[in-house]
Amino acid sequence: MGTTYRVIVWGPGEVGGAFARAAHRRPDIELVGAKVFSERKDGADLGDLLGLGPIGVAATTSAEEVLALDADCAIVTPRPDVLGAKLDADVIALLESGKNVISTAAYHNAAMPNWLTASRPPVSRLLEACRTGGTTLHGTGVHPTFMVERVAMTMARGVSGVSHVRCVEAVDFAAAAGSMWGGLRRIGFGSDPADLGAGKPLALFGDLYYGDLTGNVAHHLFGASMDEVRVVHDLRGIPAAERFETRSGFVVEPGQAAALHLTHKGYLGDHCFFTNEECWYLGAANAFRGDDLPYPDREGHSPIDYTIEITGDPSILRTRLTFDPNPGASGTDRTNPVTAASVRAILDALPAVCAAGPGVLIDDPTPHYVHDDRVRL
Repeated sequence: MGTTYRVIVWGPGEVGGAFARAAHRRPDIELVGAKVFSERKDGADLGDLLGLGPIGVAATTSAEEVLALDADCAIVTPRPDVLGAKLDADVIALLESGKNVISTAAYHNAAMPNWLTASRPPVSRLLEACRTGGTTLHGTGVHPTFMVERVAMTMARGVSGVSHVRCVEAVDFAAAAGSMWGGLRRIGFGSDPADLGAGKPLALFGDLYYGDLTGNVAHHLFGASMDEVRVVHDLRGIPAAERFETRSGFVVEPGQAAALHLTHKGYLGDHCFFTNEECWYLGAANAFRGDDLPYPDREGHSPIDYTIEITGDPSILRTRLTFDPNPGASGTDRTNPVTAASVRAILDALPAVCAAGPGVLIDDPTPHYVHDDRVRL
């Protein structure tokens, strides 16, 4: 028999819940606990919370109960508004209790400083916790991680002398819940475009993901230390031409921001080596997928796509990846494609994280080689 991983889900919401449903279908994963943050969920069966029916795993609001469980790994997927010192404290406690941690909310680049660094424990504290518990910490997801650290960095190996990497994510938020990330209006939708800018919460929040991502590109391509990397961000709003209402009832009036364009640019000295763009919009009529893209807009409408462009020597490499919902999909839960990709990243990382020695684990885009076991004597 192969290895079975005993796993805790810390925050079974959109991503954590999708992971738990996928894990429940896997014979090599045993769900043993769930940390919830709502009193009404305390004591409920995790399977009932996820629409699976009872599975014999009780959810709890008690961190102490979760820390006392015997588990190989905790999958940490909290709300974005808890990022910072509180999340660090929870993760440190999990690591010190002997549980490896995989998070989709943070730790994509634990060494990268940002505006929140001064209020958080030093990164050495995370490493100390790993050594105390004999555990490993890993941050993963679809973006950061899959799109740039894997896809773009693999593409970059096809050219020499890479001078710039551009990644553009375009997502239709029309089907998103009105309360997502504290509310669509809090993100910036429905605002006066003139009121948006680099100081707004979304732009600052983006540093915790896309600033980390920028540091990873500098590390992978140039071997740069994180204190050499300068990140500049901005946020602009693109007005709606006509009134638009989402499925959740959120309304944007003409002239209010129906699309958001969040940019993070990475510099080494005066050289801009990386640009990440988030283009989030409400509905096909307000679709904005970025300025000066190398591909014409596609026919029809896809709710999620990515454009990646590598500028190097002797050529420029470009690709476009599109997530189109598959109406014939046979999965047991209709998961958002980005959520599903994040779950896939967690599942892929689980064996490596559990097998690694104490420390912080990152994706390695360099080539790996194995013997061809199809060839036998």
